[in-house]
Amino acid sequence: MLGVVHALAPIALVAVLAGTPGLSSRAAPAAASPSADAGVARIAGDSATLVRAAVRPDAPTVVADPRPGDLRTDPDADVLPGDYVAVPATEVIRDRSYGPDDAQAIDLYLPAAVDAPVIVYLHHGGWTEGDRRDVPEMVLRFLERGYAVASVGYRLAPDHPFPAPMHDVKQAIRELKVLAEETGRIDGDSFVLYGISAGGQIAAFVAGTVGEFEPRGLTEAQAEHDSGVAGIVVVVGPTDLVEFHDHPHGWARPLSGAHVGCDPCTAEQLALASPIAHVQPGVPPAYWAYGGTDPLVDAELQGRAVAEAWAAAAGGDSSWLDLVEDASHVLDATMINQRQLEAFVDHTVGR
Repeated sequence: MLGVVHALAPIALVAVLAGTPGLSSRAAPAAASPSADAGVARIAGDSATLVRAAVRPDAPTVVADPRPGDLRTDPDADVLPGDYVAVPATEVIRDRSYGPDDAQAIDLYLPAAVDAPVIVYLHHGGWTEGDRRDVPEMVLRFLERGYAVASVGYRLAPDHPFPAPMHDVKQAIRELKVLAEETGRIDGDSFVLYGISAGGQIAAFVAGTVGEFEPRGLTEAQAEHDSGVAGIVVVVGPTDLVEFHDHPHGWARPLSGAHVGCDPCTAEQLALASPIAHVQPGVPPAYWAYGGTDPLVDAELQGRAVAEAWAAAAGGDSSWLDLVEDASHVLDATMINQRQLEAFVDHTVGR
C-alpha cells in the first residue's frame, strides 16, 4: 500500500513513506511558494472570465480577495450577503441508499433543469460528527444556477476510520451515476466534489486515488461505473495529516488520530491518509480555499502546498488557490470569493 505515493508528492511525505523516522512536512516543507513576479497566475477580482498572465504553467492560479464595497446585494457580487437564502430545490430525493449502513445515504436536491451537472457535497465535522442534512447556503446557491446538489452521508470515526469514508464517497459517486442513468435528471459526467474541512480532505483524497482505495460490496449497477469526478472544491480541508497531527491546536491530534484509527500514530499511517501524498498526473481540476488566520488548518502548509503540488501534476489552470487573508476556519459565503468559485465550477463542467 505504501507504493501509492507518487513522484510529485512533497519531499517530506515521500521520505516519511520511505521509512525516515520523525520527519514531517513541518520539519521539511515543500518548496517555497513562488511570488506573483515569479509566475503565480491570478484571476481578476472583477470578472468571472478566466484571466491568466504569461506565467509558469505549473504555478497555481491565485484567486484575488473579494473587492471591498461589492459584498452585499449584487447577485453577481464577489461574496454573498450574510442573510442570503438559496432558492429552494424543485424536488428533493431523500435517503437514497448506496450501502447497507444508515449513514450511507444521499439527499439529492434537483433544479428545474434536466441533465444537470452535480455538486456532490461532503459535510464538515472533524471526521467524527456532522450530518448530510446540513448543507450551507453557498453550496445550495448552485441550484439557482442550474446545478443539482447531492449531499452525501458517510460513516464516521472512531467507529469507521480511514479508509471507510473514502470508500463511502467513491461508492456514493457510483450510485449517483446509476441515478443519472435511471432518471436523466443529472449529468453523470459532470460531478464536482465540494467538501468543507474534513469533507474537503475526503474530496481531495477521492479525487487523487481513482482506481485505488476502491470499495468492495458494490451492487451490480454501481460496479458498471467508476469513482471519477470532473473537479473538486476544497474549503479549509487538511491535506497533509503528518503536519496536521503535529499542529499545536488541541483538536488536531485527537481528530486526525480518530480518522486514521491510530493512537499513537506513526508518520507512515498519517502520510498514507494524506491527499497531498497521492497527487499524480491526471487529477481533476481543483479549487482550494483557506483562511489566512485559520488556527487549525494552516493556509500555507495545508492549502498552498497542495495547490502547488496539484499544479505541478496537472497544470496551473487545474489548481486554483483562494487564500482569504482575514478569514479563519469558518470560511463561509460572506468571505469566500463566490464569483470565482462559481467560474471555476462552470469552467470545470464546460459551461
